[in-house]
Amino acid sequence: RSAPAPHISVRIGDVDITIDGDKLAAQFPLHIPREPDFWRAQYREYRRRKAGRPREEEAPAPSPAAKPKPKPASWAALLRPSGAGGAARAATNGRPAGEGPGGRQFTSLEDALAHWTVGFNAPAVRPRGLVNTGNMCFMNVVLQALLYCAPFRSMLGSIKGSVAFSFKASTPLLEALIQYVHEFKHDKSSAEQLLQLQEALEEPFVPENVYAALQEKGAFLTLRGQQEDAQEFMSYLVDGIHEEMALALQARRAPTAAPAPAAEPDAGGWLEVGPDNRGVHMRDAGESAARTPITQIFGGALRSTLTVPQAGGGRARALHSSTREPFRWLALDVSAAGVATVEDALDELVAPESIEGYVNVQGESVHVTKQILLERMPPVLVLHLKRFVFCADAGVQKVHKFIEYPAVLALAPNWLARTPEAAQLRRARYTLSGVIYHHGSHASGGHYTCDILRSADEWLRFDDIDIACLDSVDDVLAEKKDRTAYILFYSIAS
Repeated sequence: RSAPAPHISVRIGDVDITIDGDKLAAQFPLHIPREPDFWRAQYREYRRRKAGRPREEEAPAPSPAAKPKPKPASWAALLRPSGAGGAARAATNGRPAGEGPGGRQFTSLEDALAHWTVGFNAPAVRPRGLVNTGNMCFMNVVLQALLYCAPFRSMLGSIKGSVAFSFKASTPLLEALIQYVHEFKHDKSSAEQLLQLQEALEEPFVPENVYAALQEKGAFLTLRGQQEDAQEFMSYLVDGIHEEMALALQARRAPTAAPAPAAEPDAGGWLEVGPDNRGVHMRDAGESAARTPITQIFGGALRSTLTVPQAGGGRARALHSSTREPFRWLALDVSAAGVATVEDALDELVAPESIEGYVNVQGESVHVTKQILLERMPPVLVLHLKRFVFCADAGVQKVHKFIEYPAVLALAPNWLARTPEAAQLRRARYTLSGVIYHHGSHASGGHYTCDILRSADEWLRFDDIDIACLDSVDDVLAEKKDRTAYILFYSIAS
């Protein structure tokens, strides 16, 4: 007879816990599995219990697959039927490899990036959940939002479907996002029909290739274990793809030249005729940087104007100095007591700001004003509601109040710069296409979910692996007790 298993004692705080050795089923420290097959099995069991079905006889366990899918030899290879030999001709969306939309032939990634144009006609995709392997909700909501951003998905699909091009170590984030989007099948069926037939949905998956690309870049090294900020992650991901594209385009323009330094603000500037026929000294704060598909989708420009009174009395004209500043999203302060809507926050953004203690060239102390206005707007407008503010006595605190946001955002005239370019925006309308929410009270914790417009009037709510259909946009616009809107996505109305 074998000897009984020894007792195991664990002390947690002031509590002593004794566990029989033969009943020990826990491991300390806690291990969160990374294997996709483990999470697939968990999800199958979750769906079985949710549907009330009896447990089926277990199938043979699949072989372990802990590693990310290997990179294909080319983007075109993603679409090649399984088992196709190397001599088979690579077909891409029914077109020969290297042929872009409209029959255009692309010879390389660089060629595709240089000639891509914004479009909102990306085919609908079948909804699919993303597995949260441990505080990964901040990443999941951003990946879902970008997937359903039609120009972004169209851009990735255009590269995948029209470039016969081997993967390069210089574009890991772009490669990872192309493989991520490839995991979703095209499907025009309504989401409600698909959700009613749970078997029609693809099983949730772990975006391992995105994880691997981030770790290759040395970013978000605490993946799986520590909550991160969704806006910071989106900023890193989108900016990183832009930088990869900019380097590729730079190599296309000067294949033998040494890499050029990053664009610096123009110190000299130029003169423009401004309002009331006044001369305005213009500067470019880095807007001359590379134009990429990312800047075409998300890129806009602000005009920041500094007004300095001249010496000599009231008849003297003020001097105006303006700087054009590029943006990929607008950060809106919502902490002020008078801010209750997105429109209020935009009013605050463009309100003139007084600068005290300014000394002009004559050595006189003068009253200077600074004002930021919208000069150029992107096809996809991203608004970051600044929920987390620093308080000297309490540290970082969350602004919990409800901020109302419209289904259709019209640009008010007082938000726009007085320039010919901005005048074209007076009739612009933006339609709400996505909302990322933050649950909880602290910046370092909580949870993220999102509401996404999949197609006209069809809204979905994503909570990691859970997907639900919403009755209407009213569900998206309504105040919610357990969450607050954090990032808003608006698409230009056609």
